[in-house]
Amino acid sequence: MHKPHVHFMKAQSRLLTACWIFITVFFCAVSSALTQYRVVGYYPGWMKSTLPANKVLFQYLTHINHAFAWPNADGSISSYSEISHPELIIATHQAGRKILISLGGWGNSDGFAPIAADTTKRKLFVQNLLNFCQTRGYDGADFDWEFPATTADRANLTALVKETREAFNLANPSLLVTMVAVAGDWNGKWHDYAKLSAYVDWFNLMAYDFHGTWTTHSGHNAPLYAPATDFDGSGHQGVQYLYGSRGIPKAKLHLGAPFYGKEFNATRLYGPSTGGTQLEYNSIAPRMSTGWTRYWDNVAKVPYLMNGSNNRFVTFDDSLSLSIKFDYIKQNGLGGMMIWALGQDVINNTQPLLQAVGIAMSTPTAIEDDRSTAATSFELFNNYPNPFNASTTIAFHLDRETPVKLTIYNIIGESVAVLINSKMAPGRHVVAWDASNQSSAVYFYRLEAGDFKETKRMVLAK
Repeated sequence: MHKPHVHFMKAQSRLLTACWIFITVFFCAVSSALTQYRVVGYYPGWMKSTLPANKVLFQYLTHINHAFAWPNADGSISSYSEISHPELIIATHQAGRKILISLGGWGNSDGFAPIAADTTKRKLFVQNLLNFCQTRGYDGADFDWEFPATTADRANLTALVKETREAFNLANPSLLVTMVAVAGDWNGKWHDYAKLSAYVDWFNLMAYDFHGTWTTHSGHNAPLYAPATDFDGSGHQGVQYLYGSRGIPKAKLHLGAPFYGKEFNATRLYGPSTGGTQLEYNSIAPRMSTGWTRYWDNVAKVPYLMNGSNNRFVTFDDSLSLSIKFDYIKQNGLGGMMIWALGQDVINNTQPLLQAVGIAMSTPTAIEDDRSTAATSFELFNNYPNPFNASTTIAFHLDRETPVKLTIYNIIGESVAVLINSKMAPGRHVVAWDASNQSSAVYFYRLEAGDFKETKRMVLAK
């Protein structure tokens, strides 16, 4: 009577051991990736109850931008009451990460122009900012002046950032100075990015809000690419503008990724629309099980939803689009990713978008780790193409005859296909995976050959 229970417990124990090994290997990979790329997450003060400090997934982040405080016209500093959050600062430092105070933001930038224009007020503000960081334990300041609008603002912004950098260097050279950057010249012309680069550790590109209440047609909130027929911009165009035209080094650029989307009254993508209401991801994801249909735009590399009546359109980012954006970061030599905002993807005590960023950060792309086919030991190569549509090929090398198992898993660890499960001869082997019956998503392929075990990531984008 008890033997089935014993077998079940043994199987459960083996499963837990396997899961623990996978988690350990994954977090080691994340830690290694953190030495190469930065992931900066904005933590709005009002997220204190939604995402308490002890729920922040620091393993997927390198820096927190605590939003917002702002300058007053007399050089003093104000902030949201929720900014008083010592638990967040302590937790960030205990995790070995850094936290910056973010200054300004939408609706809180009116004080920048008067204090930046006045030498005395500017000096007072910089001293107040230094004291603010030192007394509260911040590791630097992030400038989000939205929006300078004159040639005088342009010069004064540079002076403000320069004097902040100089004051920080005198007090503590490890203090960081960062700032947001815009994706085009409409507002970008009021930033002297070439000069600012000398004082700023990195720039967070706001690669979102390309469509909204101000556009007369529906469109993507944060497309990685834009079709020739849409002139509202994209993340790629923003990178080209800041690096190619404005002189910001690629290593100082972070591609912005939103954890929110927008809803339009529209019958199709790029069709006439009204609305443009902002929605957090945690209110978008449940719609996919309530009659909404998910579509994939293979030009923009982002998804969208249409309701059952085909008159409401929702643009958003998901785990697939964020994975592709992180591959773009790697392939183009950018410094990392910026997220607005942490907490917007909290669903039933999970944070699926932040987890997707962490997975993407820790795994190689098809360009990276492209080793020679003349392998002399066990080796699992990157699948090609990646991302792929419908089918891809996986290659591996064996240095001796051995039992081989090649398995495909989805993002939550479920096996969706076993491509090989037999003894194989030494040498190079290639196998194709036909994923035509699978949904667009991130998948993993795992090779087990004797004592050799390795897992890699791939992206199905239909």
